[in-house]
Amino acid sequence: MVYFLDELESKNLLKSLRPKARQVGVTEELRGWSWDTSPLKPYHDVSLPMYLICAGYCPTSRDVYLSKVKGIKGEYTHPVTMGVIIHDTVGQAFREAKLKRFDADYSSWYASMDYEKRLNGNFEEIRKCGNIVWNFILSAAKARFESGLVTQPYSSPEELILTTIPFLVEHRISGRLLGTSGMLSVDCFDYMRNIIFDLKVGFKGDRYRCRIYPAGYALVFESIYEVPVDIGCNVFINFKGGRMIMEKDLFHINDDLRSWWIEERDNKAEIVYEEKDPGIPSSCPDDCIYRSVCGE
Repeated sequence: MVYFLDELESKNLLKSLRPKARQVGVTEELRGWSWDTSPLKPYHDVSLPMYLICAGYCPTSRDVYLSKVKGIKGEYTHPVTMGVIIHDTVGQAFREAKLKRFDADYSSWYASMDYEKRLNGNFEEIRKCGNIVWNFILSAAKARFESGLVTQPYSSPEELILTTIPFLVEHRISGRLLGTSGMLSVDCFDYMRNIIFDLKVGFKGDRYRCRIYPAGYALVFESIYEVPVDIGCNVFINFKGGRMIMEKDLFHINDDLRSWWIEERDNKAEIVYEEKDPGIPSSCPDDCIYRSVCGE
């Protein structure tokens, strides 16, 4: 249920993943609060957005060079526009739910955002997909809240919202201590279960690589709040035949993932610091936002 865990996912978290994370642990130098010492301390005075650090769309990382050195903005392709709007839809739906506006109208909110004046894509398809996501989230949130009314009779409505919908959605946080952007937006942090979520829409690449997104956000959380974040979850949303298909990947944010994120950050920061063009790859993804630039 997007950021809600179902029964099997909850059992996996409590009986397998959490005990394993406690047993394996995390090396102290790879906790975000060790931001002032190697290997977390950035080598270069360069700030990169999280998506550039973590994304592996370009085999040579030329997207980093074009964006941060040449200052070229990529084109909004249909998949990119779909991702942007679905992310916004999820965030707004949860905000409506936290205000107990479970019957909020998607069409009115969508129209107020003027997406079709700013972006490119098949907006008829995107609107339909967004409406599915919107209704799904509000229905699930309403069910959780109403269940809480029955099972927690001494809690106030405000307390129930905090415990039945325990999410910081699109939480703004600074990543400057770790060489990332000064204002990051974390898709979701479950403060009851201490899980960092990242949302992927229409993703077709290497799902294991996606694990470094929550790893990066966990490091930033630890650098600011100095509390351990050991569990990450990628939520993959796709649409087929008028239906939403959702899969989750829950995992321990271990030393390997943390080290991988640091390596990606350092390699890409070096490209920017040295203004070094890594060159055009032998093949490019069809939906790359810089495809027209590299093809010239």
